[in-house]
Amino acid sequence: MRSLAAAVAALALLVTPLAAHQLAAPPPAGAEAPALAVAFEGGLWFDGTGFVPARYYAVGGRFTARRPERIDATVNLRGRYLLPSLIEAHNHDMQNGFFGARSNAKNMALGIFHSVQMCSKPEDRAAFSGFLGQPGTVEVLYADACISGSDGHPLGIALASARQAGMEVSAEEARRGYDPIDTLEELERVWPTILAREPKLIKFILINSQRRSADLADPATFGFRGLDPALARPIVERAHAAGIRVVAHADSAADFEIALEAGVDMVAHLPGYRIAEGMSAADYRLSDRAIAQAARRGTVVITTAVAATHDMSRRPHNAEALRAMQIENLTRLRAAGVPLAIGSDDVMGSVVDEILYLDGLAVMPRAELLRRATADTARAMFPERPIGRFAEGAEASFVAYDVDPLERLDVLRTPALRIQRGAVLGP
Repeated sequence: MRSLAAAVAALALLVTPLAAHQLAAPPPAGAEAPALAVAFEGGLWFDGTGFVPARYYAVGGRFTARRPERIDATVNLRGRYLLPSLIEAHNHDMQNGFFGARSNAKNMALGIFHSVQMCSKPEDRAAFSGFLGQPGTVEVLYADACISGSDGHPLGIALASARQAGMEVSAEEARRGYDPIDTLEELERVWPTILAREPKLIKFILINSQRRSADLADPATFGFRGLDPALARPIVERAHAAGIRVVAHADSAADFEIALEAGVDMVAHLPGYRIAEGMSAADYRLSDRAIAQAARRGTVVITTAVAATHDMSRRPHNAEALRAMQIENLTRLRAAGVPLAIGSDDVMGSVVDEILYLDGLAVMPRAELLRRATADTARAMFPERPIGRFAEGAEASFVAYDVDPLERLDVLRTPALRIQRGAVLGP
C-alpha cells in the first residue's frame, strides 16, 4: 500500500490541475476523444536521430505543436527521454483467452500499445478480444487467416502443447486453429470463408520448401511442414484482388525466394531463427537476387531475430553460426534498403527483447534501431494509423524514460511514465 501511495503522489506532482479521472481514460482506438487539451513540457523528444527539447500538446488525443486556446492540464516531463509508443510486428501472445489478459498487461507496462498477432481466426478470439483496443489496452491487428498444409505448422505445436497439458486432442481438432489447405481446389472452396472474415491481413506458411519431397516422406516432420509452395502465388493473387495484404512465414532462404516470387507484401521472419536438422547456415543465407528483389518491391521483412535464442538453447553448437548468419543477412538487407519491421515472435517476451537482441548483433546504430521500432514498424504494419511518431495530428502516445536509451538501451524495460492518446497511464 505504501508503494501505491507513493506512485499516486508522484503522479500528482506531474499533472496539474485536472481531475485524475479525466486523464486516466483514453478513448477507444478509432474513436474521437473529448477535446481535452494537455500540455507536455520539459521533455526530450526523439526525432529519429536523438532526443531534443520540444513542446507538444495533445488535443483530443492527437499531437499538435500549436498552443491551443485552452490548456486543461500540464504534464511536467522533468527532463525525461521520450519515445513514441512501441509496436510489436509479430507475436502470438494475444490470440487466446489464456494469454490475452496477461499479455495485455505485459505489453502495456512496457509501452507497447500496438501489436500484430500472426495467426488467429475471429471465432477463436470472439470471447475475449473485445476488451482490446479499449482505454488502457493494446490495439491489435490480427492475421485473420493462417494457411498451411493439413500436415503443417502450427499443427505439430498444437498437438505437442495439448499433450503437455494432459489433453487428448486429435489432429482434426487441432487443425481448427488454422486454415489447412493442400490443393488449389481446397483453396477455392475455403476462400469464400476467408473473405467472409473481412481480413486486413492473411498469412501463409512455408517451411524448408527446397526439401519438401523428403519431408513428406519423413514421419518425424508431420505437423511441422509448410504449405505446398505451388499455392503461394494463387493465395497472393486472390488476396490482392480483394485488397488484402499478405505475409509469408519463411524458414529458409528458398522459402524467402518463393514468397517474393509470389508477390507477398511482407515476410514474417528473417530466415535463420533456427538451423533445422540436416541443414546448415548456408541454407538460410539470402541471395543477392532475392535481396535486390525485396528492395525493388518494398517487401517488408519482420526481424524476429531473438527467436533464435530458443534454438541456441536447445542446440548451443549452432549459436555462433546462427548469429553470424543473422548479422550477414540483416547487414545486406539494410544496405539494400529493404524495409525492416521489428517483431519478436516471442510469446513469453516482447518486442523489447527483440530490440535488445538486435542491438547485441550491432548491425545498426541505436538511433536507427529505435526509429525502426517506432516510426518504420508503425508505417509497415499499421499504414492507416497515425502512430509511431511525433508529428502534427499523430496519436499522442509515448513512453518516458529516466535515462537516455541511446546510452543505456535496457531502460526500455523500465518506463518512468506512459501516455496513451494523451492520457497519463503512470509508470
